[in-house]
Amino acid sequence: MIAEDPSFNVASRAAQQKIGLIGLGRMGTGMGISLLRHQMELHIKANKNRFGADRLISAGAHEHPSITALAKHVTAVVLSLPSSREVEAVCLGQNGLFVHMSRGGLIIDCTTSYPASTVALADQAQERGISFIDAPVTRSPEQAEFGLLNAMVGSSEKLFPVAEGILAAFCETVLHVGDVGQGHKIKLVYNSMTMGIAAVAAEVCQFAHSLDIDLVTLRSLVSRGSTNSGIFQAFAAFLLGEKPDVLAVSIANSAKDIECAVRLAGESAVSVPVLAAAAHKLSVSVAAGKGELTLPHLSRL
Repeated sequence: MIAEDPSFNVASRAAQQKIGLIGLGRMGTGMGISLLRHQMELHIKANKNRFGADRLISAGAHEHPSITALAKHVTAVVLSLPSSREVEAVCLGQNGLFVHMSRGGLIIDCTTSYPASTVALADQAQERGISFIDAPVTRSPEQAEFGLLNAMVGSSEKLFPVAEGILAAFCETVLHVGDVGQGHKIKLVYNSMTMGIAAVAAEVCQFAHSLDIDLVTLRSLVSRGSTNSGIFQAFAAFLLGEKPDVLAVSIANSAKDIECAVRLAGESAVSVPVLAAAAHKLSVSVAAGKGELTLPHLSRL
């Protein structure tokens, strides 16, 4: 069992809830570890890859064979999935959460989902007496495990304290950013900046290499100026062999996020040619079969 962290008090209303967790990738598994550390009753459905499920079960989680079974045992569900498509799949249909969760249940979507889908799901959930809110997160799976994520919550004022009590188990910062859908909007804006900087940093590293510029020297110079960024530093550490596992998000997932942001900008009649160029660079890498590589590999392609 994971020992309780006495230095971090989660709201008692959250501790009393039975929490479901769907999406046991690296990020979801980290969230689950933190939920268990706070002595929450955790219910999971395993992925095809059982690594996350087996780890959580050994720490005290309860496994269920289907979403239907899980939904009947929980009062709230946290989703950590690849995209809106998967979120819709687990919520809708005869075997989905909306049909089988009890009235009064809460679904917290920590996925980087598309805002229009989020709002539509929230409306459908309300018709069934369920609350659906968005709370996408930033930072890494390792930070999820230590309760150090940041969440941007789109919800009503009434629901926010309830969601905050659950999210506080794996987040050090929980921001209420507006109504449902606003969390996913700000996450896409945030990610678009991240991926835009990544595209520029990758090209700069390639440019420097082509001119026989020493990367250590370039990093030293960049570190002393306002041009410095965590993304560039991560790319440099990767290329220099110092941190081979840094920024372990895939190029494919990065491409998905920035493409969603560009789409959202188009729907809002906002011109984002620089972000569109960055999205194109990432999509070209995916089309070339490099999508499963981590983001720093972009600086080598």
